[in-house]
Amino acid sequence: MDKISKALKPVAEEIFLKGYEKASQSFSSLSGDQVSIKNFELHFGEATDLLRKIIKTKNPSILITDIIGEAKGRSYLVFNEKDTQIVPEMLIQKMKSLQNNPDFAEIILKEVDNMVSAAVITEFSNQLKLKIYGDVPKIIFPEQVNKNWLEAEMEHNQNMFAILSCANFAFEGNIKISPFFIWILDKEFYTLLNQKKLNHAN
Repeated sequence: MDKISKALKPVAEEIFLKGYEKASQSFSSLSGDQVSIKNFELHFGEATDLLRKIIKTKNPSILITDIIGEAKGRSYLVFNEKDTQIVPEMLIQKMKSLQNNPDFAEIILKEVDNMVSAAVITEFSNQLKLKIYGDVPKIIFPEQVNKNWLEAEMEHNQNMFAILSCANFAFEGNIKISPFFIWILDKEFYTLLNQKKLNHAN
């Protein structure tokens, strides 16, 4: 794939920001707190380079969601060790039906992935007129995130470009979490982003 034009960044930022704003509204509904987005960032890069960021994160937990439909892709939602603990402990108070479930932490992290990835995927679908949706997420625990796992993911995504998105979700009471996403998207996404860029320019 050709290198991604820097001119695509404003178009991609618009899509991701709208997705993150919708995700923060879902967070607010689930947590009962007002949630805001702060320090939003978006970066383009080689998939293999961006995937290395995962292994540099302390004891990461990763939610992987495949994008299926008219265009293909995969998202990696990465929580550091602290956020992996904070998110379930904070949300379990509102999800009382899970309080006696020994797997509540995994279930809650998957629910968070569903909220955030679905919001961005829906925005891609709406903005680019694509029929796409996210598959059921799978979780990769810290003990599974090793050199062999990373090499397999990098091999699978060789010669692909990716988008890294990150932001702070700030909750009332000075609580914030800072997960980051790596989005690996097929050529169809970038073709349509280019078309949208041209439409913006006209």
